[in-house]
Amino acid sequence: MSKNKEEKLKTFKVEYSVSKNNTTVNKSVIIKSINDSNKIIRLAKLDISTKERIFIQDVKVLSFKTI
Repeated sequence: MSKNKEEKLKTFKVEYSVSKNNTTVNKSVIIKSINDSNKIIRLAKLDISTKERIFIQDVKVLSFKTI
């Protein structure tokens, strides 16, 4: 077996919360990732911070589930 076995990507719906203009906004985003909770959260935070134009530290991932 090779150690560089390609893992299958799954689609996840990630619920998140951000603070914009002194109000808390709850939204969701759909990402593709391997089934590893640390990678899902890291990729989601990066995607959300880019999309919402806020600092990555201000993103709070509430939950995620497989679609």
